[in-house]
Amino acid sequence: MVEKKTSGFGTAGLVLGIIAIVFSFIPIISYISFVLGGLSIFLSIISLLKKASKGVAIVGIVLSIIAIFMANAMHEGVKTAVNDMSNSIDTMTGVKTDDVLKDYLDVKIGDFEVDTDEYITNTKLIVTLKNKSSEKKSFDVKIEAVDKDGNRIDSDTAYASDLNAGQSQKIELFTLVTSDKIKTYKKAKFKIVEASMY
Repeated sequence: MVEKKTSGFGTAGLVLGIIAIVFSFIPIISYISFVLGGLSIFLSIISLLKKASKGVAIVGIVLSIIAIFMANAMHEGVKTAVNDMSNSIDTMTGVKTDDVLKDYLDVKIGDFEVDTDEYITNTKLIVTLKNKSSEKKSFDVKIEAVDKDGNRIDSDTAYASDLNAGQSQKIELFTLVTSDKIKTYKKAKFKIVEASMY
C-alpha cells in the first residue's frame, strides 16, 4: 500500500483560498482577498513542489485565483457605482453646468419686458427650457442680471419639473422689479450662472 504524502502547506493554502473567496463578496473587506489569495497560491505551490497534498494544493490555487478575480470585479463595480453617484450629484448641484447645457438642456433667454399701465408696472424675462435628452428630466437654471461693468444686479432661478424628451417650458423671471431699478434691468445682460438636472 502506497502512503500518500500530506502537507500542511496545501491545507493552509486551501483554507486561505476558501477565506479569500468568502471575503471577495464583501465590499471594502474584499481587499483582503488579494493578500489571502496571493498567500494561498504561494503555500499551495510549495505543497506542489514538495509533491504532497497535490489535489488540495490545486483546489487552493483555483479558489485563490477565483477569489482574486471576484475581488477585482467587486472593486470595479464599486468604483463604477461611486463614479456614477458622483456624476449624478455633480449634475444635481450645478457643478457640471457645461455638460448639462451641452447634452441635456437648451436655454433661450428672451428680452427683459416692461408693461406699465396706470396703476402697476409688470416686468418679466421669459426663459425657455427645452429637454434635449431622450428621457424625462427636471432642471433648475440660475440666471443673473449683470450691469455693463459685470456687476451682478440680481439673480433668479427657472424651474422646469418632469420635462419629457423634446418638451419645452417657458418661465417668467425677474417679475418683481421695482420701478426705480427698471432702467438698470433694461440695460442689463442676462446670463446663465448654473444649470442642474435631476
